[in-house]
Amino acid sequence: MPLKKRVSGALMLAPACVAIGFASWFGPYLVDDAYITFRYAVNFAGGHGLVFNPGESVLGTTTPLFALILGLAERVGWEAPAAARAICVASFGFCVLLVQVLAVRSLGLIAALGVGLCVACHPAMWFSANSGMETCLSMCAVFGGLLLIQRGAFGWAGAVGGAAFLLRPDGALVALLAIAAALIRKPRHAYRPTLAAGAVAAPWLIYAFRTYGGVTPHSIQAKQLIHPDTPLHILTTNFEHLTHGLGMQIVLVAAAAGLAYSVWKERGMLLVGVWMMLYLAGLSSSRIAANFPWYVTPIHPALALLAASGVAGLVRGFRRGPSEINRTRVEALRLAAPGVFLLIAAMCFRGGLLDLWKPDQPSGPRVAEYLHIGEIIAERSEPGDVVLVGEVGAMAYAMPEQTILDSAGINSPAVYEGRRRDRERSLEAGVSNPMGEGTRSWALELIEKHEPRYVATSIQFVHGRSLVNDPRIIAKYRRVPVDLANGAEYLVLERR
Repeated sequence: MPLKKRVSGALMLAPACVAIGFASWFGPYLVDDAYITFRYAVNFAGGHGLVFNPGESVLGTTTPLFALILGLAERVGWEAPAAARAICVASFGFCVLLVQVLAVRSLGLIAALGVGLCVACHPAMWFSANSGMETCLSMCAVFGGLLLIQRGAFGWAGAVGGAAFLLRPDGALVALLAIAAALIRKPRHAYRPTLAAGAVAAPWLIYAFRTYGGVTPHSIQAKQLIHPDTPLHILTTNFEHLTHGLGMQIVLVAAAAGLAYSVWKERGMLLVGVWMMLYLAGLSSSRIAANFPWYVTPIHPALALLAASGVAGLVRGFRRGPSEINRTRVEALRLAAPGVFLLIAAMCFRGGLLDLWKPDQPSGPRVAEYLHIGEIIAERSEPGDVVLVGEVGAMAYAMPEQTILDSAGINSPAVYEGRRRDRERSLEAGVSNPMGEGTRSWALELIEKHEPRYVATSIQFVHGRSLVNDPRIIAKYRRVPVDLANGAEYLVLERR
């Protein structure tokens, strides 16, 4: 291999190493939502199938492929939280490499390195790599699929798109783009991505229909119920997330120029721009409030790619000069400027190179406390006891043998129906847009109907502040003290 290619290859790996280094230094920082998937993985490893509660066929995870991967890790003795973080940190580095390869053909090596470093230095990416969620692995599938489409490998792109769909529902966009690109560029071969995507997704689709009666995760309709919002407000909230901080504002302005330039003249990054717009449209049409900034994390690499294209296009606008020397200089600047620009932008990220930030806890807010409470209940209760849980992930994970009632309704259709009726009553009473916890009637009805052995929640959920003083609850439950520094913020009730 020529020396030049070896040097270029080594340089391309450098941002990926930076990404893995930053992510490893930053975390772990596991969030509560990740533990929902971890519980599915544990039950799968235990031979119960991909379920939240053994014997209950409910699909409450939006990432069945990741749950299966973690279930296999559990079977060989690798605990799901540790496996998830290791996979996601490695996926972060690979994602950085993929976006560089996407950039290098259209923009050159220096611009590609700038794109890679910009993504590697983004704190939202560090967080996702340590959250225990599937975000980074999903991004690998998305940008890997876009790269294959860019190179005309439509069959392989369809297969990767099928895998992306199994990692997150929005991953289906990759398969659809592969089919659309094949229809435009090679109509006779359009069947290839279709068959490839179907072959990858078909086993899961058959299993889901037989096990759950459908492929749509129950968590989607549950979140639409408890976090409803309008498409326009979701879009504006996501835009606020994307413009948070000077670094993102710099990148976003250049990305807008890059998107316009791709539509007008240079098609190199048009595919990335189309995917990004469709992804944003999908988030908005979901009617699920943008309460969590990591919903837009997959957009950050796309913005870096488009920003590099935008800077290159702006420089190319000055290409016409009085001499060949000027044109050569402008071309050299076109290749170098995007990388330098994005490196400067990365240094302006909040929590980026000039203001490094690291969380104080090894896990997300309240997660360590939730795990501790779950362990206490697991010791006090019997296998099969019903436990009503507020935020459901970590506490449920710590109680693998108990039957969990999920107060959000994500994994418990009975809870979903109770909260849906409560919302209908609120709308009939004239409440314009009931959100969040609704009225406490659904919680009281749920407790009276299912008679859980324990109720465990942060005081702000399941109407904990009012339940603790309700005569009907006091008559049937006693409060269990929680040995935590801020134990007053948690409610643990034991049935008398």
